[in-house]
Formats: sequence, C-alpha cells, structure tokens
Amino acid sequence: MDKDFFEIIDIKTRNISKKAQPPNIISAYKLAQTCAKMIDNNEFDTFDINYIEIDWELKDDKLICVDAHHKKLFKSNPSDLYINWGASMQIQFHVSDLNQDFKDSRGNWARAYLKHFVEQAKRRAKDMIEKFVIPFEKYIK
Repeated sequence: MDKDFFEIIDIKTRNISKKAQPPNIISAYKLAQTCAKMIDNNEFDTFDINYIEIDWELKDDKLICVDAHHKKLFKSNPSDLYINWGASMQIQFHVSDLNQDFKDSRGNWARAYLKHFVEQAKRRAKDMIEKFVIPFEKYIK
C-alpha cells in the first residue's frame, strides 16, 4: 500500500424505476482548482477519483440491487462532462453513462478539463450578461 496515494471513492445510488436527472457528482470549480494545483505542483499520480453506481429497484418492500458500475473520473473525456451552472456549478452524470475513453496522461486530462471549464464559464458569463445585465442597464443610467 502506497501511503502517498489516495483513492477517492464516491458511491451513488439510482432507483432505476424512476427517470431522474443525473446526480451532482463534483464541483466543477473545485475540480478546476484541483487540476490547476496538479499542474502547478507537477503531481499527477497522487490520487484517483472513482465513482460507483448501485442501480436498485423496490420489490416487496426490499431494495434489490439490479446492477453496479465503477468508473474513473480521469478516464472520462473532460469535454463530455456536463456542468450544471444552475446547480452550484456541479458536474452531473449517471456513473453508468460515463465514458472511459480518455487514454492520454493525467497531466493532459487536467489541461483538457481546464480548457473545457474555461470555455463553458466564458459561455455562461456571456449568456448571463446578455440575459441579466443588458436588459436592465437602461434603468440605471
């Protein structure tokens, strides 16, 4: 066991009999901060973030496990991560739907995530200005 390596595990449950929005997974902003620190410190292999989804359904007043899924955040394609800005900037996905096709280095994952985060934040900022600032500026001039 490597005392300088940490496995972060987050377990999500899912009632498969109900159609539901994907759960909040991780703060997009905190993940951006983490990626920046990884790059600044040149530390890319000190931890991993794992997600486990337990799919269940209710039968005869018992929760029955129907399926289970394990995915690694750093194997997902950063540009596919959905940031829900209205939900406190949370990345949302069903673990079972998370792709695992990112084959590049952890450093390149961090850079790709930061690129995705910045592009999304700029688009969100532009939309916020257009929708919530410009229409009301005429009243305060």
